Amino acid sequence: MNDFDYTSFSSFNCQNGYSQTATKTFSSQFQNIPQVFFTHEYFDQEIAELGFKLAITAITQTSFTVEISCNSHRAFSLKLRWFAIDDYRIEVLSNFNMENPDDKQFSIKNPNAQTGFIAITSMRYTGPIDFLLSVTVNNITQISEIKTNSVTVSITKDAVKFANLKQIGYFVVVGIEEAFINLGLKVATGAFSSGTIPIQSNRWFAIALQGVNYPNSKNFRIRAIFSNTATTISYTWQTWYESQTPNSHSQIWIAYQFTKIFKPLECFTIRTSRKEVKDLITLPTFNLALVQSNQIYTTNGNYEYSVDKSNAPFKMGIQIKCENGKKIQADFNKCNACSTKKTHSFSYNCFNQMNYVGFFPVFQQAFPQYNHLKIKMQSSLLEIINVVYDQTITESTIVKIQILDQ
Repeated sequence: MNDFDYTSFSSFNCQNGYSQTATKTFSSQFQNIPQVFFTHEYFDQEIAELGFKLAITAITQTSFTVEISCNSHRAFSLKLRWFAIDDYRIEVLSNFNMENPDDKQFSIKNPNAQTGFIAITSMRYTGPIDFLLSVTVNNITQISEIKTNSVTVSITKDAVKFANLKQIGYFVVVGIEEAFINLGLKVATGAFSSGTIPIQSNRWFAIALQGVNYPNSKNFRIRAIFSNTATTISYTWQTWYESQTPNSHSQIWIAYQFTKIFKPLECFTIRTSRKEVKDLITLPTFNLALVQSNQIYTTNGNYEYSVDKSNAPFKMGIQIKCENGKKIQADFNKCNACSTKKTHSFSYNCFNQMNYVGFFPVFQQAFPQYNHLKIKMQSSLLEIINVVYDQTITESTIVKIQILDQ
């Protein structure tokens, strides 16, 4: 994308409050509105004070729009490589144009998004800067911390130069383990060559800029020049007039096709019980216990819970008051692929001698994974919904227990 490059468009004069938008059209229409992110491969901009803001302002099934604005000295060229993904095994988190840069935590929807990378989008500086987003673990640049529901991004803070960094923007792109191949952090202090990199099938290649050590003595310049063959890619950071700006970046292969398919939990075995309780009035209508974590729900409400992938198989204990004149209808998801008999189904009439019913299902999946559950507990209904993040987001009821009149 070269819409923000003065050599391609002579009218591009990004300085002193200048702003411009650019809309890019996808090669074909997506079924859903995709997630879009971009990386930088070409900078040419003046010494401080300089700042540019970049943000994606609209995404449709057919196109997306980016807006740029510059506050002071001139940004001559910003060339972007963009990616559009209609798959929820990858999640794009945007932190556009953050004033007063600092560490930040983001919520993650997909609990199986346990790996990822960061790509700088914008910055403003008033003098020399030296910073790096993220940390390095085992020679692989990682996001500072990923949990099942959040990710934390950290930024190094040089004691002298950090005060000159007034604004930073970046994408955090997280995904399932298969989503990314991270070849590690590369630190370019002078002439840089990537060497030969074998092409990975069904993946895109991205250079994710994560840090800059800019002395503010000459123009800020970085330009990737690619030399590709049928089986390999390679690139160099080129120079023109002056040396390129020292920087830190990661080499990422991003999957656009996946082999791992995520499905709802299946109940492969279940034990039931019926008994008489003398003081039934003292008990809650439903008592739901998630066995491995000892998490118990007894009060009406809507809850969300993330099942750790180590809890396999996943066990529940559900006990229900079965008052005289009522009946219990219970269904447990048995088979995702079956066309018929998809559930274990039970129907019990209630009477005084058997007034407390228990179900003890055990669930499993094809491979260990985190599971996002929505739990709905009402006066006569317990429903547990498994939210699955695959190519699309689906919600499947894996437990439904109703208290009905006979």
